[in-house]
Amino acid sequence: MSTNEQTEIERKYDVDEEAVVPDLARVSSVADPAGGAGSVLEVARVERSAPAHLRAVYHDTEDHLLLGSRITLRRRTGGHDEGWHLKLPPAAAGSASSGEDSSGQEMSSETSQGTGTDHSTAASASDGSTRGRREVHAPLGSEDEGVPAELLARVEEQLGGRTVAPVIVLETTRTATTLRDREGAPLAELADDVVTATVSGREGAEPVVRRWREWEAELAPGVDGPSGDALLDAIETRLLAAGAVPSTSRSKLARGLGAEPA
Repeated sequence: MSTNEQTEIERKYDVDEEAVVPDLARVSSVADPAGGAGSVLEVARVERSAPAHLRAVYHDTEDHLLLGSRITLRRRTGGHDEGWHLKLPPAAAGSASSGEDSSGQEMSSETSQGTGTDHSTAASASDGSTRGRREVHAPLGSEDEGVPAELLARVEEQLGGRTVAPVIVLETTRTATTLRDREGAPLAELADDVVTATVSGREGAEPVVRRWREWEAELAPGVDGPSGDALLDAIETRLLAAGAVPSTSRSKLARGLGAEPA
């Protein structure tokens, strides 16, 4: 089974039911905040897709060993990227990251302008580029095939021989807005997500259901570094003006499990 890996650089925001996604056309930024020479990222047009229904089944140990290591493993159906997704910290699996505190909780990455929780743990590399959270994809396969062996092999150190099983189901209605430059190349995507999390009750108890809405601004593949950060800052300015609040959530999984306020 083949897998592929990409870097995810995003910021998340909480919004209420009445919030309206702002017009993000003509958002632009310059890599050099002092106004010197630098690449300009300018949104020439936006494309809003029809709402899509996503269903993700998250797998972990009973005591959530993967979540404690800032790792998520899910099988998602629906949308353009359905399949198995394994999200890893920027450092190699099993290594500590600058985005963790001693408890394993991901800390928000904040600058004087960017205040949204950055689940990519956007630390600056030595070359000035932005390091994002790694996401490994594997084909969907049939549901009864279980977790792909290639993905389990990447987290065997964290699991220590423990087995994983479904721990929560997240169903998301996502309305995505793609931000494109003059040539039509994607610069970023804003996802407007309405999420329902269902955790099976133990010993015959009723399932626990939690619902919330959030916005995610994510850079397109290949867009990173200072210019990418500046573009996220410019997007953030409009989102905050529309009523968004920087999220303190580590992930949809943690929030859905009740590890964080819904």
